[in-house]
Amino acid sequence: MKKINILFLLLLAEAISFSSCTKDFEDGLNYNGFNNGNEGTGGVVQSGTFKATVGGQSFVANTSSAIVTNDFVLIAGIRTSNKDLIQITLPSNKVGTYNWANSKDQGDKFVLSYGSVDSENPFISASNEVAEFFGVTNYTDTAIVTITAVDKTKKTISGTFQFTGFRDIGDDKTETKVITNGSFTNIPYTENAPVIESDGFLKAKIDGVDFVQDKIDVAAVSSSGTYPYYSIVGVKDGERDNSILIGVSKSYAVGTYQASSAILNGGGDGPVNVANSSCILDDLIYTTESGSLTITSKTATKIEGTFNFVVSNFTTGKKKTISGSFGINTEDL
Repeated sequence: MKKINILFLLLLAEAISFSSCTKDFEDGLNYNGFNNGNEGTGGVVQSGTFKATVGGQSFVANTSSAIVTNDFVLIAGIRTSNKDLIQITLPSNKVGTYNWANSKDQGDKFVLSYGSVDSENPFISASNEVAEFFGVTNYTDTAIVTITAVDKTKKTISGTFQFTGFRDIGDDKTETKVITNGSFTNIPYTENAPVIESDGFLKAKIDGVDFVQDKIDVAAVSSSGTYPYYSIVGVKDGERDNSILIGVSKSYAVGTYQASSAILNGGGDGPVNVANSSCILDDLIYTTESGSLTITSKTATKIEGTFNFVVSNFTTGKKKTISGSFGINTEDL
C-alpha cells in the first residue's frame, strides 16, 4: 500500500491560545432556532456536549471546543480518561451538510479523524476514490457532517456527524474504524484561529491599528547583490497580498539602526545595513521611506527587537506607519 502522511491537528481545548482575528460572519449565518439548555444561567453559555459511537462503543467527550472563522470550522472533542479525540474540520462556516462529494475541492479543509492524543497515526476519513488510490481495501466512505445551528450571540455551534476512518498498521495493511451517531451540541467557539509562530513572533501595528496575522515566516536571505539579512513576514488571512515584512541584517548587534536597503551600495564593501519594512495592503505595495529598527537582545539562537518605519506606495504617494516588535529563532536558519 502507498504511504500517506497525515497532519493530525490536536485541538487541546484547555490549553490552546487564540490570537488571530477573523472576518464577520456572512449575513444569514446566525440561527437561533434551538434550545441550548442555558436558560436561567444569566446568559452564560455552559459547556456543550460532544458524543458519538466509535467502533460500537460509546464516546462522550469531557472537553470540547471549536474555532469558527470565515474560511473554516474546526470542532474537537477529547475524552481525557482514554486520551482519545475526534476532530472535524470543515471548509465553510455555513449551516448545511458536508460530504466528500461537495468538499473534495477543499480536501485540506475537510478532515474527519479519530485517534489518540499521543499518536500521530489516527483513523482518517477519505473518499472511496482516495482510499482506493492508497490501496485501502474493504473501505466504504460514510462521511456526512451537518451543521444544524450557529448562534453568533452565545457563540455556540451544533450539528451531527458520521464517518469511517482508516489507518496504516504496517505490512501493507490497514484497519478501519466506524464512527456513527455523532453529535456536537452547543459547543462554545472562538472566532480566532491560532497563530503559527514556530519561528518566532511578530507584533505589528499599521497606523496604530493592530495587524493580526495568522502565520509567520522567517528566512535567512543571502543572494548576489544583497547584504545577508533575516526576513520576517506576517501573513493575514493566509494571503501574501495582506502581509507585513521586516528585514534585519544578520550582522546587527544590540543597538538602533536607521532605515536602509538590502541592496549593496554599488556592489562595494560598504557598511552592512539592512533595516527595513514593507507591506502589501489592498493590492498596493508599500516600501521603506524612513524609520529605524532596534535590536534589544541577541544570542546565538535568538534575536529580539522593535521597529518604527514610515512606508509609502510609489504610485499613489500614500504613506503608512508600521511599528511593533519581533523575536526570531535563528538556530536553524
